[in-house]
Amino acid sequence: MLTHLVLHNNNFTGRFPSSLVNLTKLQVLSLRNNSLSGTLPEFEINSLKTLDLSRNQFSGPIPQSLRHLLNLTVVFLGQNKLSGEIGAEMFSSMTNLSILDLSDSGLSWSGNINTTFPLLSYLALRSCCVKDFPDFIFNSKNLWILDLSENEIHGQFPKWFGGLSALEILNVSHNYLTSLDHIPWEKMVVLDLQSNSLRGPLPSPICTSTELLILNLSYNNLSAKIPNCLFTFSWLMVLDLRANNFHGPIPNKFQKNSELIHISLSKNQLEGSIPTSLVNCTSLKVLDLGNNKIQSTFPTWLETLQELELLILKSNRFYGPIVSFQTKLPFPNMRIFDLSNNSFTGSLMEVLKGFKAMMYMDAHKSGVEYYVEETLRFGSYLVDEVLYSGLYVESVILVMKNQETKFNKILKMFTTIDLSRNKFEGEIPKFIGNFNSLLLLNLSHNNLTGHIPIEMKNMSTLEALDLSFNQLTGKIPVELVSLTFLEVLNLSHNHLVGPIPQSNQFNTFPNDSYLGNSELCGFPLSNECGKHKSASVPVEQEEDEPSFLSEMTWQSVLIGYGCGLTFGFGIVYLIYRIERPRWCIDSFETITREMIYIVLRARKRRRRNFHRTRH
Repeated sequence: MLTHLVLHNNNFTGRFPSSLVNLTKLQVLSLRNNSLSGTLPEFEINSLKTLDLSRNQFSGPIPQSLRHLLNLTVVFLGQNKLSGEIGAEMFSSMTNLSILDLSDSGLSWSGNINTTFPLLSYLALRSCCVKDFPDFIFNSKNLWILDLSENEIHGQFPKWFGGLSALEILNVSHNYLTSLDHIPWEKMVVLDLQSNSLRGPLPSPICTSTELLILNLSYNNLSAKIPNCLFTFSWLMVLDLRANNFHGPIPNKFQKNSELIHISLSKNQLEGSIPTSLVNCTSLKVLDLGNNKIQSTFPTWLETLQELELLILKSNRFYGPIVSFQTKLPFPNMRIFDLSNNSFTGSLMEVLKGFKAMMYMDAHKSGVEYYVEETLRFGSYLVDEVLYSGLYVESVILVMKNQETKFNKILKMFTTIDLSRNKFEGEIPKFIGNFNSLLLLNLSHNNLTGHIPIEMKNMSTLEALDLSFNQLTGKIPVELVSLTFLEVLNLSHNHLVGPIPQSNQFNTFPNDSYLGNSELCGFPLSNECGKHKSASVPVEQEEDEPSFLSEMTWQSVLIGYGCGLTFGFGIVYLIYRIERPRWCIDSFETITREMIYIVLRARKRRRRNFHRTRH
């Protein structure tokens, strides 16, 4: 007489229990998020209304008996290792079908048939080799959520698409779409069309949106100016227009009651200065304006944005010194601060003393996991953590040996400062050793002088340090051998002298880490301490030679906020819809460990090998 069997989120292994098909009264079966494997049996449970086998390791084809389960209303088969083709005909007899999710199941969608699903409200076919918009959704007037991301859809939205009046959450990212026509903008809440082939200016109907919370049009070929209305939507939470061809100034139209938490406009052709109305975005966590043509001094008034966690202004035309911050504790939540490849001047003292929040940070309490949860009820079945919940996974692109490489590794906590390729001068302040939560520090390609502070030994979490192409003098502090997490070190092209420390991580760094310091000696260099040293390599300020940190593409931080962006933030509206808010944002996923090395010119490599041969 069992009607509900819900065993999801456990650690069950083995094959699908064949005895379950004998439960003739069963209406709800959920084995989601276990480690079950093997093929699926033929189902003969005609009473079944909800079937959730997602997030397992099931393989093989879909049982043909599934088409005879006429009472099914909810079907989740995604995130498995199934094989073969499947199409709408498999579900055509299920007249009450409300939810169908085959995302990342391993199945291939085989095309369209003349059928309808009048009650369909949620359709997810992510990564199912879909080649065109399924025709049957034309008559699904209740369709609320549609995910066709990571497929092979070319061209434009069909004309009938604009008639989907109930559609509010749409993800067709990572396809080959070329136009934004026929999108039902007015009711759209979440729209993710990143990584397509969209061209031209943004259409004027976008300004008719009255409920838009998430807009991600990054990595396309859109052009012209960004419409003013996108900056006047007080309800908009995420605006991601990275990697397009937008030009002109950023409109100074941010509203006082703005809900924006994420703004990414990097890799465009934007000009002018940063609009001062940004101070109205008091909830802002991410501001990425890198790789544009913005020309201005540093906007110290940004320190009023107390929630800001990531600030990227790299590769613009900023200039001048960074004047003293006015607040006692500016940027208390800052984790990633990137001003690289500009023309900032002055002392590091003024810049770094404003980041007291990075000092003595408790790494165990500074995770950036981002959860959003909600529970929905379909009939008598509770669907929790299925539609839009769980950990938001951030993908990252780093430049490795002059080639972009995508990493999907997640760090629970990440802090970094990149001030490389500017005109900073003076000594590295000793209090930098108090930045004990810092993972990456890049001060390369500046005019820094003096010694490497011994106090840097206290930066116990440091994984990458680049001080190359400066005018640093003195010895490498032997105390730095205590930095046991250090994976990448670059001290090249300075005026350092004396023996290289020999212990722990220092036994793993290559010659590249020390090149261009004529008075350094010891392993791994061919210059043996106490003996005649080989000819020195002059210190050169080669602006065309990349350092291992300065070429990092910070604009990819949160690339999704990429494909998972839509369905990670979509829950915001789910919560809003049922009027029981339970969401919380702890932070965001950012970048992975730095592992990039300088590619030496052939002339320098031959010289180094020549001296090694002589000794």
